[in-house]
Amino acid sequence: MTASEPFDTATHPELGLMQGIPPPAEKRVDRFNGLFEPPFNRWAYQNMRRIWPTAPVRPSDTGTVLRREIDAEIGNLSVRRKDGSRADFDTFLRQTFTDSLIVVYKDKVVYERYLNGMTPDTPHIMFSCTKSFVGLFALMAIEEGRVTRDTPIVDIIPELDNGSGFSDATFGQVLDMTVSLNFDEDYADPEADIHDYAAVLGTGLKAEDWRGPRSLYEYVKTLGKLEGRAHGTVFDYQTPKTDVLNWAVSRLFKQDFVALLESRLWSRLGMTGEAYVLLDPAGNLFAGGGLNATAEDMARFAVAMLHNGRVGDDQVIARSVIDTLSLGGSTEAFLKGPSAEEDMANGHWSYCAKWWIRNTPGSEAIIAYGVNGQCIYIDRNREVAVIKQSSWPESDTWYFLDYTNNAIDAIVRHVAGEHVT
Repeated sequence: MTASEPFDTATHPELGLMQGIPPPAEKRVDRFNGLFEPPFNRWAYQNMRRIWPTAPVRPSDTGTVLRREIDAEIGNLSVRRKDGSRADFDTFLRQTFTDSLIVVYKDKVVYERYLNGMTPDTPHIMFSCTKSFVGLFALMAIEEGRVTRDTPIVDIIPELDNGSGFSDATFGQVLDMTVSLNFDEDYADPEADIHDYAAVLGTGLKAEDWRGPRSLYEYVKTLGKLEGRAHGTVFDYQTPKTDVLNWAVSRLFKQDFVALLESRLWSRLGMTGEAYVLLDPAGNLFAGGGLNATAEDMARFAVAMLHNGRVGDDQVIARSVIDTLSLGGSTEAFLKGPSAEEDMANGHWSYCAKWWIRNTPGSEAIIAYGVNGQCIYIDRNREVAVIKQSSWPESDTWYFLDYTNNAIDAIVRHVAGEHVT
């Protein structure tokens, strides 16, 4: 490894992970080492259902065909790294541990690459991009008059009226992650609460010795309010808030997350690939990060978003829902929170309904991010979307995020016919 190649980028076939009958112990991937530990995650992210209990998401009975008009020049773009140096496109793909990359322009695929043993038919974990689908369903519930942003969350989930951090929060505060919650989501800190959360799921550093709740719904009831901070004032990204939102949304629609995916999206978007959602030990759907889907099906979703929620004559997602996302959330609340650092501290970012909203003039986008390099980037103005599935060796660092965002900016400008520097 060198300064320009700071990580070992070997693929899982090159590493020999899970090869052999049985694989040797040092090459074996399981739910304890596969979630976040490199290099085992290089194999795990394409094979989660082999190491984790899951629930299937049924594809459409009549799939749609994505048109292709490949622009080979995308593969000739150069990408600026965070230190100012530049990489050719293949180097960027390798150094950001790309498993798949699809670029969509209007209603067609204009570029696609699959690496690290990935194929168009391989489902890949989307991690927190899953949250963005929960957020869409929540906005649909508001649009349909099932709930308002001001509805107390305990009106929907009385079980949370137990003195927890959610007891006096509203549906909208849970939706936009402005609930004041005593929970530390620092993946790099082994003592952070996020590793307790992982243990509840039955994985990670603390799982083998975990003696706490074994259900997401039981765990969220134990989380307290952060002292000295009122709800609604600060955006603080904390995954358990999405478990509570999913709990509420499922009750509002009287359907669980998988049923909503199937009835509201998959069946109507023409999804054709294998998809599934991870389960906690009690069999609850992990809506905070458990969706696994193919890159091509994520591209079908992106096409619908670029077309204001419409597929043919079917208005799958109300345009007003997507317009709400584009407007974004509270910039003031975002700037007060821990996510306002580096490029996200420029006042152009906010968070709305589990989506990251970028309102940089000339680069506006709504974005679903997942740890370790998952991304659905939607630029409605230019009608360009980028889907990236990855297996970064780190959960969430600016080296990878900046590198990836610079590449997406270059791709979007090129596809839109703008000058690329």
